[in-house]
Amino acid sequence: MKSFLFQLHPKVSIFRPTGANNNLQWCAVSFSSEAIPNGIGFGGRINHFGLFLSAGFDQGHTFSCTTFNSPCLSKNSKICPEAIECWGVVRKGTQQERQDALKGTVLERFKEDWNMLNMVGIANASE
Repeated sequence: MKSFLFQLHPKVSIFRPTGANNNLQWCAVSFSSEAIPNGIGFGGRINHFGLFLSAGFDQGHTFSCTTFNSPCLSKNSKICPEAIECWGVVRKGTQQERQDALKGTVLERFKEDWNMLNMVGIANASE
């Protein structure tokens, strides 16, 4: 798995894992404990992530973290996203391989993603 944080302002910067810890990603949904935040986080630790978005994607926070040796990625540590983009990168292949990769449903093509959704109990939410 490759993971990184980045910022575009005040200058374009990419922050790659330092090896200081293995806290690359966090994902939790439907927990009722204050100690377990519902959402996705990258780097850092619980309640002090390099980047965290709540399960509703309406708020989050960013702090400096040793996982990526990144600074706080915003002027304020509390963030309220206006837009969110998700990107996926796939290897380059032949035309036939690309066509074959598009066969089946999204969940059939991305079994690892389905397994993650299954772990948090929402794998069949789109059915």
